[in-house]
Amino acid sequence: MSQPALSAAAPLNVPQALAQALEFHRQGRLAEAERLYAAILAVRPDHFDALHMLGVLKLATGRPAEALQLVAAAMRAKKPSPQILMNHGLVLNALGRHEDALVSFDEAIKRKSKFAEAHINRSAVLAVLGRDEEAVEGCRKVLDIARNSPEAHYNLGNSLRRLGRIDEALKSLDRALALRPDYVNALNNRGMILQEMRQLDEALECYDRALSLMPTNVDVLNNRGSTLYMLSRLDEALTCYDLALLLQGNDAQILYNRGNVLKELGRHEEALAGYDRALAVRPDLAEAHNNRGSTLHDLGRFEEAIASYDRALALRPEYPEALDNRANALQELKRIEDEQQAEPGVSVF
Repeated sequence: MSQPALSAAAPLNVPQALAQALEFHRQGRLAEAERLYAAILAVRPDHFDALHMLGVLKLATGRPAEALQLVAAAMRAKKPSPQILMNHGLVLNALGRHEDALVSFDEAIKRKSKFAEAHINRSAVLAVLGRDEEAVEGCRKVLDIARNSPEAHYNLGNSLRRLGRIDEALKSLDRALALRPDYVNALNNRGMILQEMRQLDEALECYDRALSLMPTNVDVLNNRGSTLYMLSRLDEALTCYDLALLLQGNDAQILYNRGNVLKELGRHEEALAGYDRALAVRPDLAEAHNNRGSTLHDLGRFEEAIASYDRALALRPEYPEALDNRANALQELKRIEDEQQAEPGVSVF
């Protein structure tokens, strides 16, 4: 008796698979969504929605180069919509191609003038490029469209801060927080402004609120450590930096800040090790070279201190503190040499 023929696998129902993938994506079940998008593209390589949404997913999971290929393919498969143009801009921005990102955001806005999300991202890129006056104007446009956008108030506050318009910046961040009380980045940046204004207890309150919402936020931990350092609460500052380094161990600024605390605590050898770790990551960090020199000075190692000051000055020739420190170290060396020359010699009869 002959065996029954094996039936071929049922063909993929593309609309059903796409609907399921989108639902998984919405639920945050990203691995399952990715598998379904890939299955659709295996049978329909030019499927616009699968290309687009898989690109969005890859961007969200830290793979912007792959995202760019997918989004670009989607834009070739179908006339780009304002939404995909904006997502294309987000991918380019993640790759550090800020000017190209602006072009995509501008094209999205050209096709949909009141596209608030594209305006928000455009203003953020302008700020990254140091064009804060334009960024402020962009944020104002967003707020004409969506006055209750916390992101727009947040971006506006950041640009105003960089422009030195501190009171306005605080008001913008306060508005962002009124709209979204759990906005961790707004709490962090509000704390930074208060810290710069030397309102240290209020800054600390902002950081503590932010950490109650996101205990592992490295930027907040670093800024909280800096405020505690300014308050001379050195052991607490050190704890902040230690936790931040557990989460992100090769951050030069945190390593440098931690070195400063150790130096202040008189733990000079540990401070030196901290500065060396910071400089291994960022050899161009002039402040770390200077403070390394100051620590060597405290240890009486004046020639080594001068070498560190020289490296700081090579990076920043008009660095006043390094110039003063170098002069002091030279004076100490001259004093030692003078004392050695003044020592009475041994007479031989």
